[in-house]
Amino acid sequence: MNIEYLLQTKENPSLNGFINKGFSLDKIKKIEQTFNAGKEFPKAFREFLFLAGDFNNWGFDDIEGIVELQQYAKEDLEMAGQKITKPFFAFSVLDSIYNIILLDEVGSDPKVYLLMPFLAQEGSQPLLKANNWNFSELINESIRRIKNNIPF
Repeated sequence: MNIEYLLQTKENPSLNGFINKGFSLDKIKKIEQTFNAGKEFPKAFREFLFLAGDFNNWGFDDIEGIVELQQYAKEDLEMAGQKITKPFFAFSVLDSIYNIILLDEVGSDPKVYLLMPFLAQEGSQPLLKANNWNFSELINESIRRIKNNIPF
């Protein structure tokens, strides 16, 4: 795969003793079939899956893996009594706050949103909130902070 957006990921396959592990193109196509009706994910997100989708050295996804993370997001939405009408894919979680991309948006480097089912349930935050990063910007900033020992 030609890497255009995640050059920092490609150039930093190992950080703090952890090594990125990506999915094969066949596995990416299976994930797209399951979660995006067979349509390709945006280019930057496909690069992420290829370079570091199975395990990444900056702590995205979940210990169970990115595919299982989709089920956790759906379960949290259900437990919180919340619904999202847009198709999405979660790629990281912390305290039931998910970083997601919306699969119906156009563009090769998608915007990142926060999905916050329990905070929306209590009324302190909206269910979905833009976090002002494109996907590649968030990845690159995460890598920069790890390399420079800066908390996120």
